[in-house]
Amino acid sequence: MNPKTWLKPFQRSSVFYLLKMGLFYQGLGLILMYVGSFFATSVISDYEIPQFPVSVSLALSSGLLEESIFFGIPYYMTGSPHILLGSGIVWSIAHLFSSGIFSLDALSYGGFLFTIPYMFFTIRVWISKKGWFAIVFHSAWNFALLSIYCMLGLRQCSVFNDVTDVLNLIMAVSAGTIVYLTHTNKKKDVNRFLYLVPVTVILIAIAILFSTEITF
Repeated sequence: MNPKTWLKPFQRSSVFYLLKMGLFYQGLGLILMYVGSFFATSVISDYEIPQFPVSVSLALSSGLLEESIFFGIPYYMTGSPHILLGSGIVWSIAHLFSSGIFSLDALSYGGFLFTIPYMFFTIRVWISKKGWFAIVFHSAWNFALLSIYCMLGLRQCSVFNDVTDVLNLIMAVSAGTIVYLTHTNKKKDVNRFLYLVPVTVILIAIAILFSTEITF
């Protein structure tokens, strides 16, 4: 946990070691989340922890989408851990507004705090050249956590909730394709026109979201 190593590759990059470190960082995140939520409910009057429907599809595709947009693409385009830190901070802050309501008594303080340790973990995984592990771990964690909540009756589970989930899946696959292209481009030149297809798909999906007045 030396701050000097927070933006450096892991000394070991075996799957078992990364899994162990991932669970450790997520454990820290859970502690921060519950402590932050406790203080928020204690300090802010009428504060309730934001709840929003999460489907199996959304849980799985969000890992691919978020890792690709905020970490994979910036990493393969720049190779700079400091750029990853910047995009990671944006990713963490975005979790404050996961409820879609911009009000002090509706922000997801716990969700924001939860992402901070994981942000440094995933940065280190990407710069350790194990980006695929970050995607798989992120998606698997989302799915496992959702499954536990469903079994405990804390959430209602479904494969798809609405069109948002379908569009999120489409954008995730498209973003993952861009990551693959940027990764491949490091080894051999990739025709830049190939990027147009996934980028266009993402833009169309975003346009549909806005046209149907869906916020994300």
